[in-house]
Amino acid sequence: MSDDLTPGPLGRETTASADRQPASDNQTLGSSTMYKLLDAMIRLTEMNNRKHTLFERQLNTVRDEMKTSFNSFAADTQRAYQDLRKETVGEKKVSLALLNELLELGQDLEHIVAARPALDDVEALRRWADSIEVESRKVQAALLRHGIHPYDAVIAMPYDPKLHQRVGSTRKEGMGPNLVAEQRERGYASQQPDFVLRRPKVIVSE
Repeated sequence: MSDDLTPGPLGRETTASADRQPASDNQTLGSSTMYKLLDAMIRLTEMNNRKHTLFERQLNTVRDEMKTSFNSFAADTQRAYQDLRKETVGEKKVSLALLNELLELGQDLEHIVAARPALDDVEALRRWADSIEVESRKVQAALLRHGIHPYDAVIAMPYDPKLHQRVGSTRKEGMGPNLVAEQRERGYASQQPDFVLRRPKVIVSE
């Protein structure tokens, strides 16, 4: 008789063993796939956590830099505003003081003009001329108090329309062309020499 047709415990055990073998392979394959999937998920989670931490760190750095920059900008703006406010208030005070002095000088001149003596009264005319001279000195003193001083052109310096007012020209012996040859009237400048309020009137060489 053939072994394949022989019934018995040995034949049954052999058949059962053969039937169980594919199931064991399937379980091993499934466990390996699951392990790889879990490992990939863990790696992905760790990578996302690292990227998230790095992103938060960079975000905090950018936020701190922007905050510092904004605070600096706000402080600079506040200082500039305070400086401008002080400058504006200072200019208003100077302008008000100058206007008050001009008003006082104008009133004094009105009184002087109203008190003009007769032309045949020599002594009265002398006193009247002295009072005008006093007022002229008061005007010059007021200008100096407000930082305005006389500005004279330098003879033989190059003519500059920003600094000089040309009122004529002449030929000058030993002097080249386009130079200040004479000053006819002095000018006035502020505390800074380049800030000329009234240019001196000059004659320019040809």
